[in-house]
Amino acid sequence: MKVIAVLARKGGSGKTTLAVHLGVLAQAAGRRVLFFDLDPQRSLGSWWDSREADTPPLVQTDARRLGELVKVAGAEGYDVAVVDTPPAVTFDTARVAEIADLAIVPLRPSILDIRAVADTVSVVQATRTRLLLVLNSVLPPTDAGEARTTTDAREALGALGAPVADTALAQRLDYTRALNGGEAVNEFAPDSRAAAEVARLWREVEDMIR
Repeated sequence: MKVIAVLARKGGSGKTTLAVHLGVLAQAAGRRVLFFDLDPQRSLGSWWDSREADTPPLVQTDARRLGELVKVAGAEGYDVAVVDTPPAVTFDTARVAEIADLAIVPLRPSILDIRAVADTVSVVQATRTRLLLVLNSVLPPTDAGEARTTTDAREALGALGAPVADTALAQRLDYTRALNGGEAVNEFAPDSRAAAEVARLWREVEDMIR
């Protein structure tokens, strides 16, 4: 069983949105997926409650019980666990990172977000867990390529010594509309640009957890 943990120090980074889409896309790729919601704000659980489909299933828990529950889920035949975490860097962040096969850290392309992500990166690097930074809510690309703010953010993140996903997620209304209805964007608008870009991101993630 592979465990993907989505971590972020700052709220508003798109952590839960990313967790939703990775889980739903993993399921669409034929994986048996289980969500774990560790955030007391229960954002992932709230999305799941509004969902008509009953898969992927969700477990509300905390970092202390995560390791035990992951073992049980693996024994029950689940292939992938996607873990949504609270927006903070605490001892529990290291605990979750140690359990994960891949830690994903979303952030917006602003200097404040880039500075804030350094602590999360340091914690994950100390656990030797694989790490991937994902730029989120970027300006949509044009025919000429990525927006300058996205390129600048990539350059600034280079100093952290952590890989940055080739795929950046743009600001698109379809993400919000999908989540409001208990769906992921590939379910709500499968032919949309949002669905295409998040599918590209899933392929990057899938390659890292093979």
